[in-house]
Amino acid sequence: MNKKAKTVLPLLLGLTFVIAGCNTNTQDAQSEQKQEQAQKETQNEVKMTELQPLNTMTLQITFSEPLPEEDVNADDLENIKKNFEFDHDMSIVNVPRLKTGAESTYIVPVTIQKPGTTYTVTYKGEGKQSFEASEEKINIRQTKQVTNDTFEIESFKEDGVTDYANIIEAYRAGRGDLAFHIDDENKDGNGKQYQVISSLRDRVVTITSDDGEKIITNYVPFTQAADGRQAPKFRLPEGQTLTPGTEYTVTSDWTTIKNPTFIAEKLVPLTIKSAKAIDSKSFQITVDKDPGMELFAGRKVQLKGDDGSNIEAQYRFSSRKGSDGIFDVLNDETLQPGIKYSVVPMNNWAATDHASFIAK
Repeated sequence: MNKKAKTVLPLLLGLTFVIAGCNTNTQDAQSEQKQEQAQKETQNEVKMTELQPLNTMTLQITFSEPLPEEDVNADDLENIKKNFEFDHDMSIVNVPRLKTGAESTYIVPVTIQKPGTTYTVTYKGEGKQSFEASEEKINIRQTKQVTNDTFEIESFKEDGVTDYANIIEAYRAGRGDLAFHIDDENKDGNGKQYQVISSLRDRVVTITSDDGEKIITNYVPFTQAADGRQAPKFRLPEGQTLTPGTEYTVTSDWTTIKNPTFIAEKLVPLTIKSAKAIDSKSFQITVDKDPGMELFAGRKVQLKGDDGSNIEAQYRFSSRKGSDGIFDVLNDETLQPGIKYSVVPMNNWAATDHASFIAK
């Protein structure tokens, strides 16, 4: 091999490697682009295919396939709300829930629909659907007082009304005999038609006294389908109580109540019998009787330490076991070891039998 050939050969080999490297880089870039495109296509695969307003606060939406887990995660509600773009200031109020027995049909609670309004909605920017506002309200049979600042409204399956907890897959295992299946037209196996109460999160009702005073009351979380009843609780604003002897009428823009009135009585509150420390952030209290449902919900107590400190604590949702409930301290406070804390109910929701505990 002559000297010129020896010189050319390395150059050719080098050029080959450069070209091969360029081809490899180009292939890698194309592969990444294809993967990104595939991911986008996968993200956009789920589309709304059918939408039916069930009542003034509930939609039933069928998608092209089941929603991914992250899109029904109750802990990520604020982000999930962004997936649904409505007009006319509508939004979802809780995550979609798959109906029992359905492949991709969900109960979706929304803000109250305005009569005569045509709404449009997209899911992640895809599959626009339009619907006329439903004016159907939930049929409630009765209402009654349960504490000095709380009352309930009750509906019944025999009246053709079911809470969504009975018909969604997420709660099926825990509902026992209350769980059942309804089809896309919301009829059971015997052809009985049902109204569906969706999530009552952030819902309100109004009570009007016989002298004309109107009070907006808020739903007490986790009470809408507890203890085998459909009797959600509503509570007056903090510090307000029902006036004994006064007749109240309950109304709302999402219910029709057959027996909407009750006469308030002065009821004996729960009594806190004892308390015990759990850790530096929480403690358990025991009341004199099982309050039922979640009547602890939203309740607060003040802890008065023998060192002069004052700490607020609030009931931990769904922690009730019979007459016991767990409370967590607020405002980044910490219970100090060895300090004795006396438990004082705030806003008179309970009496106290001088309950106290020593922090761990």
